[in-house]
Amino acid sequence: MMTEAPIKLTRRGHEILAKIRTRALHDALRDQEKPPAIDAVLTALLIKVTAGHGPMADVVAQLVNREGDIIIPPEAQLVQLACEVLAREVHVTPEHKRNGITYSSGHYDRAEWIGALMDADYSMPRLDTAEILDAMPGDQLRALSLLVATRHGKLPAKVGELREWLVGKLPDWQPVPFHAPGPPRAPFRVGEEA
Repeated sequence: MMTEAPIKLTRRGHEILAKIRTRALHDALRDQEKPPAIDAVLTALLIKVTAGHGPMADVVAQLVNREGDIIIPPEAQLVQLACEVLAREVHVTPEHKRNGITYSSGHYDRAEWIGALMDADYSMPRLDTAEILDAMPGDQLRALSLLVATRHGKLPAKVGELREWLVGKLPDWQPVPFHAPGPPRAPFRVGEEA
């Protein structure tokens, strides 16, 4: 392939060339006869997510060298980079801070879907702590106390005492697992263009 100095074109010429190159890029990505290798696709996704995003400069530098050559890392490193990018970019947003005007529900749901995919529930620490229990109303504390009452004796009558009593008694309790309903649209079908 010839690589020379950039050709001189009018603005219109550059626009036409950009459309042709974009179509070629899309055709290469959608090629059913010779689909790209999964490591190349994952590298491309990582470049798409990290390039031009300041906090990700260290990641994109592992994928594209100073001369502009693409580096496809070994599989284990590629997975590690992808996980690092996800860890930097995906955050759980509390219900009361979700804004349907700024972001769609899918923006907020992605953390739930990725958390479910990664079994993030198993990475959570114990939640039967004073900090979490202090944020719960009395009726929920009473309902929780029924789960452990038979093993730990008589329940305290006052809500404050009940909170203290519950600390450390619910080792497997997890009030909110990673989950969200699926998107409202029909799923993508191979061969269809977006």
